[in-house]
Amino acid sequence: ISADEAFERMGADVMRWQYCAQPPDRDLLFGYGPAHEIKRKLLTFWNSVGFLVRYGNIEGFRPTLADLAAGPVGVELRPLDRWLVTRTEKLVAEVTAALEEQLTYRLIAAFESFADDLSNWYIRRSRRRFYAYDEAAFRTLWFALVTGLRVISPVMPFLADHLWRNLVADACEGAPESVFLVSWPEPRQPDQH
Repeated sequence: ISADEAFERMGADVMRWQYCAQPPDRDLLFGYGPAHEIKRKLLTFWNSVGFLVRYGNIEGFRPTLADLAAGPVGVELRPLDRWLVTRTEKLVAEVTAALEEQLTYRLIAAFESFADDLSNWYIRRSRRRFYAYDEAAFRTLWFALVTGLRVISPVMPFLADHLWRNLVADACEGAPESVFLVSWPEPRQPDQH
């Protein structure tokens, strides 16, 4: 496959994902079939972002940058909200460790698992809360999505920066214009309660 054709048909971020998803001791799986599978996996995360944007616009949700530091504060979180904050903190720890060890395939596996949990556990079980403007649900989901963008940005710079502009730069006053202008999230001890 020529590089120009691959960039045009797959996209640069999907190609990076294919390269980064392979353990360094194995042959590289590269092609349009694996690229299609990656796009399908990324669609889950994209749809989660779309869900927040759609219902956030309907309900008038306005995120705040303060939530990025430690998750939503000043609202009463339900157990499922606390679970997602803890799951997000686990993602940060896993991705940070993977990057420090220069094992990007672990970063990819951690993000794929996180995106699946976010969509299939949190959003599905909290869906009604978004219909009635539960502020804790909106703020928790926003925190998780934006933190996910921050940690996946080394592998998917174009998509991460595009979604950052929609979720943060255009929505929060004084926010950095790019995901690459914000610091790396600090790994913290997860909530054990």
